[in-house]
Amino acid sequence: MKTIFQNIFPIALVILLFTGFSSSVAAQGKSGDSKQQTISLKVFGVCGDCKQRIESTALDVKGVKKAEWDMQSDVLVLIGTKKMSKEKVAAALAKAGHRSELLAADPKGYANLPACCQYDSGVNKH
Repeated sequence: MKTIFQNIFPIALVILLFTGFSSSVAAQGKSGDSKQQTISLKVFGVCGDCKQRIESTALDVKGVKKAEWDMQSDVLVLIGTKKMSKEKVAAALAKAGHRSELLAADPKGYANLPACCQYDSGVNKH
């Protein structure tokens, strides 16, 4: 009888600990999700190089976890923490030479774009 109890008790203890740990991880995941936000911002560009530049510039802004720019619609979708700010992302993009719905492109940043990426020059999306 004593050996049965000795075998069952550790197994029951492991099951209880595992169940408690799983519940704790699930609860933390739910509270972490509520701290994220999604922001959309219209940003102008014309090609794959613009896409790479826009996304990487956005990812450098504090709080941005994911950035995806759609070339057809010119919409940048950002996912990040509450620290992420649409205005800060727009400012970083302006400095890099990309105009957004919030800010004009910095003239020096725009001049530094490759000629094929200068969207205000009449170049078509490519």
